[in-house]
Amino acid sequence: MNNKRKMDSRIKAAVDFGPLLIFFVAFYTQGIMAATGAIIVATLIALTVSYILERKLAPMPLVSGILITVFGGVTLLLQDPIYLILKTTIFYVMAAGTLGVGLLLDKPFIKYLFQQAFVLPHDAWRNLTWRWMVLFLFLAGINVAVYFTLGLQIWVNFKVWGVIAIIIAFTMAQVPFIAKNQIEPETTE
Repeated sequence: MNNKRKMDSRIKAAVDFGPLLIFFVAFYTQGIMAATGAIIVATLIALTVSYILERKLAPMPLVSGILITVFGGVTLLLQDPIYLILKTTIFYVMAAGTLGVGLLLDKPFIKYLFQQAFVLPHDAWRNLTWRWMVLFLFLAGINVAVYFTLGLQIWVNFKVWGVIAIIIAFTMAQVPFIAKNQIEPETTE
């Protein structure tokens, strides 16, 4: 018997992107401190819904939720948005570092995220891991650069829309590499 539960795709989208959209709307209607409080609450609700529906929490949303709660709490306590900006950078550095540890252990962790979608040889998984590490380090650097050079309002727009666009463009750019290295499953008649 399979005890795994699957979330409806609409609920999954709401859980994944709802807190970010709530943050965006709250920022433009009530300011950064209200938006910070809103994203903390929305993230905790999203994690709770995810756990109730799937009986598990994926590592990345869980780590992100912990960081949002801690750094968002510090942002609210000290009334300084820099801690929220640093949370994002720290998350990307941690993601890159985790992938790097996997490479050092010769266990490309990216494989565990994508192995249901496609099968690649070990060297291709390592190559794809390097690519994602570089993306995360790029996002960490650009996150801070956008805030310090362009200001809070541009940073919020970048965080909500720019990062999503970069990740989608990056992912699409990996399709030829994945297609070239894809191991087709053997078919049996």
